[in-house]
Amino acid sequence: MRTEPVVESFPGACTYWDYTPSSPSLETRLRRWVSMWQREPASLWQALKPPFSQPRWFLYFLYLPDGRLTPAHRFTLERLTREGVSLMLVCACPTGHPVLKELESHCQALYWKEVSGWDFCAYAVGLAALAQQSPGCDVLVMNDSVYGPFVPLRPFLNEAPWRLTGFTGNNQGENHIQSYAFIVRQLDVGLMQHLADIFDTRHRYRQQQAVVICQENRMASKAAEECSVGAYWFTTSTEASDLCLGWPQQLLAAGFPFMKRSLLGKFADVFTPAEDMRALLHSLGHPVEDERPRAPA
Repeated sequence: MRTEPVVESFPGACTYWDYTPSSPSLETRLRRWVSMWQREPASLWQALKPPFSQPRWFLYFLYLPDGRLTPAHRFTLERLTREGVSLMLVCACPTGHPVLKELESHCQALYWKEVSGWDFCAYAVGLAALAQQSPGCDVLVMNDSVYGPFVPLRPFLNEAPWRLTGFTGNNQGENHIQSYAFIVRQLDVGLMQHLADIFDTRHRYRQQQAVVICQENRMASKAAEECSVGAYWFTTSTEASDLCLGWPQQLLAAGFPFMKRSLLGKFADVFTPAEDMRALLHSLGHPVEDERPRAPA
C-alpha cells in the first residue's frame, strides 16, 4: 500500500491549497443570522459502542431512513475496514433497527442517531466522543453522499498537511472546504470548543441551505482562527465551481478517492451523462445501482 497520497493537478484545479479567507455577501450574512436564530434542539443519539484511545480513526456517517444497507454502503464499509484504521460509525436509522447489530460487527465504535437532522449533527456526535475518549487522535470524517473510496484513504490521513484538511474546496458563496469528507488532526476538546458552532451537539438546522451557509461554508474560516486549514484540490473556475460535480473523471484520474452519488441522483445528466458515470463506476469495480432520493440526513 502507498504511504503517500496521489494528488495531481489538472486544468481548472490546483493542489495543496492553503485556505485564504473571503467575505460572504451581505445577503448570506443576513440569512446566516436568521438561520442561527431558527435552530432546533439537537437530534437524539445513543452510544452503542463507545470509542477508545487510538491514534487514528475513520468516522463514517450512514443515513439509513429505512434501515437498508445498499451495495454502495457495503462497498465503502469493506474498503474502510481493510485499511487497519479504527472505524467509528454513526448511523441515522429507526430506533432499535436490526441494521445496528449488523453494523456493530464492522466497527470499533458505533453511535445511533435519529433519522431527522443533517450530517453535521452526526459529525458533532462522533467528533465530540473522540475528543473525549481518544484525545489527540487524527480522524478522517466522511458521509455516505459519496461512492468509494477507490484508493486507500490512510495515506491522505497520515500525510494531511493541515490540522483541518479538506479533499476539495471552492469559492461558492465564500472560500471553504467541502464537508462530504475532511480530516482533523490532533483532535481534542479545545478544538471542539472552538468549533462548537460548527459541530453543535445542542442544536440542529431545519433546512439544508442553512447547514451549508452556517456550518459547511464557515468550517474553514472558523477553524483558521485556531489552526492551519487547506484542501488537497481547489478551484475558482466559473465552468466547474464544484470539482466533484463538474470534473469527476478528471478528479479520479488525479488521485481523488471518491465520486459523488448525486451524479446518479438529483444531478443525473446535469453535469455529466449518467451512463458515463455508471460505466466509470463499473470500471472501478463498484456495484452500479439507481440512486434513491436522499431526504435530510
